[in-house]
Amino acid sequence: MSQLAGKLSLCWGSMEGLALHPFLAAAAGAGFDAVTLNSVLVEDARAKGLGDADLRRLLDDHGLAVSGIDPLFNWLPGAVTLAGDDTMSRITQPTAEDIFAIAQAAGTDLVNAAMGLAVADSEQQIIDSFANLCQRAAAEGLRVSLEFMPFCQVADLDTALRIVDSAGQANGGIMLDCWHLHRSGGQPDDLLAVPGEKIIAMQLDDALAEPMTDIVEETLNHRLLPGEGCIDLARLLTNLDRIGAAVTYDVEVFKQPLRALPPAQRASAMYTAARSILDPT
Repeated sequence: MSQLAGKLSLCWGSMEGLALHPFLAAAAGAGFDAVTLNSVLVEDARAKGLGDADLRRLLDDHGLAVSGIDPLFNWLPGAVTLAGDDTMSRITQPTAEDIFAIAQAAGTDLVNAAMGLAVADSEQQIIDSFANLCQRAAAEGLRVSLEFMPFCQVADLDTALRIVDSAGQANGGIMLDCWHLHRSGGQPDDLLAVPGEKIIAMQLDDALAEPMTDIVEETLNHRLLPGEGCIDLARLLTNLDRIGAAVTYDVEVFKQPLRALPPAQRASAMYTAARSILDPT
């Protein structure tokens, strides 16, 4: 079980556009226990002279741990990498070994794998690739979560569970994003059929009552703060507890109005919203 189980973590994507130092300062100031990092944040900090020991010291100085490195896109045959200099292009470029090294430097044992722009030939190819990824990660003492998204081939909870089960790797599990579960047609009670040890990570967010026509636009810019939308998050969290899933609560909200707020205010809004769901009384 992760030492961060039950703790609150701020996802880097919720604060996209910030460099490492102001991101950590905002997260710590709001009260978060941890953060997720991506390869670009770490690479840019390294380019400014921050070594691995400096990274760990900086995290310690802010009282923060790292709950995971997110995402790893480049793990399937035919994975698409983009050549641009923007964040979304750059995060497609690192290899699995690059991401493993960042995880080791940051002191986390979790890497989150998503399909990105890859298109697999078959589900069996995804199973085999995920098994191979988990085996390579295990050699580094790392776990791998598989994230399902309703607009890719690993589209829902059932598919993700089938892939993880078929891959048969003890260090492999599922990333449960509340928005993805809801938009893929899932319900909180679907979790009751899933062994708790299979869900090893989660992203906490909420959804509009009426889906937008463009699902990608919605997921990138119109997610809601926990408790602000239509997902029964209280029941979802209760069911996670009932099945014995031990996860960190990674708050991942992509919402245009929040991006206009100063970093400290943005992080504080996410912390307050998440705490109101986790501690309703």
